[in-house]
Amino acid sequence: MRLFFKILTVCFFCCSVQISFAHDARPVVINLTEQAPDVYFSVLRAPPVLAANNYPSLLWPEDCDNQSAQGGGNVWLCADGLDGKEFSIEYPQNNPSLASYFTIIFLDGSSRNMMLTPSETSWEVEGPPTALGIIEDYTILGFEHILAGLDHLLFVLGLLVISGTAKRILLTVTGFTLAHSISLFLSTLGWVNIPIAPVEAVIALSILFLAHEIAIKKTGSWTYRAPVVVSFGFGLLHGLGFASALGDVGVVANQILLSLLFFNVGVELGQLAFIAAVVVVYLIFKEIYLRVKLKEFNQSGSSLNLELLIAYVIGVPSAYWVIERSASFLI
Repeated sequence: MRLFFKILTVCFFCCSVQISFAHDARPVVINLTEQAPDVYFSVLRAPPVLAANNYPSLLWPEDCDNQSAQGGGNVWLCADGLDGKEFSIEYPQNNPSLASYFTIIFLDGSSRNMMLTPSETSWEVEGPPTALGIIEDYTILGFEHILAGLDHLLFVLGLLVISGTAKRILLTVTGFTLAHSISLFLSTLGWVNIPIAPVEAVIALSILFLAHEIAIKKTGSWTYRAPVVVSFGFGLLHGLGFASALGDVGVVANQILLSLLFFNVGVELGQLAFIAAVVVVYLIFKEIYLRVKLKEFNQSGSSLNLELLIAYVIGVPSAYWVIERSASFLI
């Protein structure tokens, strides 16, 4: 069974080469904070993957006036408030498949949130968010985050290879899910506060560790004997990475737990979708293997040694990430 997961990894890597070595394709984040009645401080943050000559601009409603620049943002006056007003986001060249996330925080502590898909360019501010709207927005946000995070997916794929059997996979993935859910909640609620740069470097190191374990294949090691220990331990770190992404967007001020819960639900749904795709492709390769015994790959009929290949497939990008992310806070 491990053989098929390794073959799948090769296919997955080939299909993923177009994805940047950056951590993930986070959305463009637009934060508007009401500082005084009808006076708003605006900040737009774009992910590092976006080229400097394609940095987006926020287009305000026509009856709003730009008062001044302040601390990396701008102060705007909208005399009649924002309800019913339309905002747009514009790119000098084109939108490189990035979503946009708007957050407006009002003086009374209430907020409005909206996630725009890459094909959507404008948002009309509506009334207070409903619970159903929060559930939908944050579930989608979590789902998109996990599927855009190549590092998290490679780690999950490594866990599948190490686990091998269906029972062990279930236990290992459950451990990973439990761990990253715990650290996601603790970090988002402010009970755990660790600088994200070292955490991201160790997340990359966790993938490199799995690559090493798969390459040497010491079945008597803790990694193979108890993969749930590895998945739980490193899962705590991956949860801090999820919390960082959620922190970039923010949560609905008066619905923090609901926002947090369904962001996590979205992450789990995305993870399950990825594992389901792995299983489907595994079944396809299993059928191919049973029919041709992989002799077209090796005329001698002996099985291919893909242990080293799997290590390179997971290890090469993770080694790059370790260096890149460590340099971000060491240099």
